[in-house]
Amino acid sequence: MDVHSLAAVLGAAAGLAGAYLHRRGRVRAWLPHLFMAAAMAAMALPERDPLGPAGWMLLLGVGAAWALGRPGTRRGAGRAAAALDLYAMGVLTLLMPAVHGGGHAHHGGGADSTWWVPPYAALLAVWFAARVALATAEYRRYAAVPASGPRFDGCANPSVSSACSTAMITSMAVMAFAA
Repeated sequence: MDVHSLAAVLGAAAGLAGAYLHRRGRVRAWLPHLFMAAAMAAMALPERDPLGPAGWMLLLGVGAAWALGRPGTRRGAGRAAAALDLYAMGVLTLLMPAVHGGGHAHHGGGADSTWWVPPYAALLAVWFAARVALATAEYRRYAAVPASGPRFDGCANPSVSSACSTAMITSMAVMAFAA
């Protein structure tokens, strides 16, 4: 198993772990993790991928819009984080063919050009900064809740969920930058 396939499998496992951790929560909590796990599984088995990078971008984008909720409703940092993760993974997935020299496959031969490096790295940096900001906001919100009160409404601790999402996005970075 090459580095790209291993990273995709680990990313899929992180997505499934995130969905499992949110299993007692609302569908908006666990379904985004399943979307990302499915995209990572498709990257692990690109020859069996029915959608291709553009299809996954569309699915992940629709999933992100759904995770964020309809306009006018109260959006929490958790919803924003899920939407951010889905959008970032969608764009990173769409860039994968350029990373690996074109074509339909998510990974494969080496790229002839490196035009994709600055936008890919910039997207990872912006995603990381936004996730840190959202995690800080969520930490402050939960730190203000008295210890005797319900803290996570039957869902996983937000930092655990963030770790699963970070593992998936990190897997995308490994797939892009590993030799």
